[in-house]
Amino acid sequence: MVFIIFPKISREINKNVESVHLQFLTERFDLTIDKDKCVGCGVCSRICPKEAIVKKILDEPIRFKGKQIIKKIKHYLIPFVRDPNTCVYCGTCTYLCPFDALRLKVNNQVIEPDQLPIVQKKALPKLEYEIKKLESGKTAKVYTSGTITIDTNKCAGGCTNCAQACPTGAIKATVKGDPNDYNAEVLLEIFDDKCIFCGTCYHACPTSALTLIIDKVKYSGEYNDPFWPTIVEKLKLKKRV
Repeated sequence: MVFIIFPKISREINKNVESVHLQFLTERFDLTIDKDKCVGCGVCSRICPKEAIVKKILDEPIRFKGKQIIKKIKHYLIPFVRDPNTCVYCGTCTYLCPFDALRLKVNNQVIEPDQLPIVQKKALPKLEYEIKKLESGKTAKVYTSGTITIDTNKCAGGCTNCAQACPTGAIKATVKGDPNDYNAEVLLEIFDDKCIFCGTCYHACPTSALTLIIDKVKYSGEYNDPFWPTIVEKLKLKKRV
């Protein structure tokens, strides 16, 4: 006799998509992460109510004069559900992901962000956002405003992680001299009109030279306390994931 124990939790990983599954007797929940859309901004990790999502390094970093410099930046900050038992499949991460990289499925049906039960029941308000087309051809959902600052005393010479990681082309890094020289001078420029304050550069910087400040989250309509105010606090939190 075979016994099946519910709920059954599993994980599926392939090159482009990672999924965690929660199977009950009559219901199934899936959270999927599209690695091609993800840029590593860290929003999902910061706002997850259960802190179920973390970041993992897929490409091994190198160390240069005692400091960690990521050369293969493309897969540096892919989100990862560390323990599927902690995820409650609320969909908050899918609602706030600026790059539409996360999706929630219920019984194999994709639930669009504005159709999530936590949105319908007003645990989350309506996001007031604009869709911005990026140089890569992708789009981003922009619903925050703020500032990015650079501490040049902490900035590591020869490192251009922030410019490599930025999905909007808002940071330009010019290396004077040999780019492999840790002492090489790097000139960083931030173009405010391109920045969407997603935080990708902030989390890619190995020396904490960049500071992300989110001063406004744009939303409207009713919402229930204390869930949404806590999410806003998490979104504004200066936390490297």
